Amino acid sequence: MVKITELAAQKVKEVLKAQNKENALLRLYLVGMGCGGPNFGMTLDESKTEDDVLDQEHGVSIVVETKLSMYLEGAVIDYIESDNGGGFEIRMAKMPSSGGCDSGCCGGCGGSC
Repeated sequence: MVKITELAAQKVKEVLKAQNKENALLRLYLVGMGCGGPNFGMTLDESKTEDDVLDQEHGVSIVVETKLSMYLEGAVIDYIESDNGGGFEIRMAKMPSSGGCDSGCCGGCGGSC
């Protein structure tokens, strides 16, 4: 399933503590499908359902619907710091290209998204 870096796990724990939700789960959900594959978002959730897969890494409980877990194989949640602040990033494992030349776009070679 998805992995989380130590820095991202630390930042998630800080958010949980600040919101007084230390027992909450980090839920990954499908935002939509694009030319390059699925796009995922993250939210805090209080519970898991029978349709969820639960994994723990670096003290963070990560939950995702079972039917979506195959898309997250090899994905990594990281926390990126920059001059403009910081934020979480979900780096997906390389998805097969449907564009024909590894463009990641619907139009194929020379196409634009």
